[in-house]
Amino acid sequence: MKKLNGAQLALTLVSLILGLALAAQFKNVQRVGGNVSRQRTQELIEQINKLGQDNEALQNQIKEYENIISNYENSSENETLINELEKTKSIAGLLPMEGPGVIVTVDNLYINTWDGGQQIVQNVHYDDLLRLINELNAAGAEAIAINNERVISTTEIRNAGDYIVINTNRHSVPFEIKAIGNPDNLEAALKLLGGVVENLSQILDIRIRAESNITIPGYEGTINFKYAQPIQDKKS
Repeated sequence: MKKLNGAQLALTLVSLILGLALAAQFKNVQRVGGNVSRQRTQELIEQINKLGQDNEALQNQIKEYENIISNYENSSENETLINELEKTKSIAGLLPMEGPGVIVTVDNLYINTWDGGQQIVQNVHYDDLLRLINELNAAGAEAIAINNERVISTTEIRNAGDYIVINTNRHSVPFEIKAIGNPDNLEAALKLLGGVVENLSQILDIRIRAESNITIPGYEGTINFKYAQPIQDKKS
């Protein structure tokens, strides 16, 4: 953009010089007056006309460069707006994301009974999932999904009979929690001595594995604001 401004300035200076030359030619004609032959006069007139044409051409070129500068500025502004929009969508959880992280599988824990059967120690509850998500967020998770339901600020996680409702959709065991972030930090936070996973593992079947690349979908629901309104910046 600086190069374009420099070119514009140079063309303006050339235009100014040509204008001065044009004036000089007129003065020259006036000074020599009747002493100049008709042929010489015609040559001077042609030179003056040529200078005028060159000056007009340079003026047009200057306008062309000005248009280029204007278009460049507009395209830069549009690109900035697009980048800001993409960033906002990413933060809001509306775009699919990928990157390294961990996958946590949560299932009911079964124990063998005396008659050779199996018995559930405890069913997975919504608050078990919430505790795991809180721990992942605290460890720096940048995107989280449960059974491919993107977790955003309005996501509800609650019991509904034998199911757990997430983003208005019913889900049952097993639950797969995907979290994008630093795999080492996320795994270390979950496996902290006396932490969430150690406590939940006494009543639930929890498995954790780090992954080099995880894909998490964007939120597909609709977000409506009936009461909350953005606060406009007040100019003093």
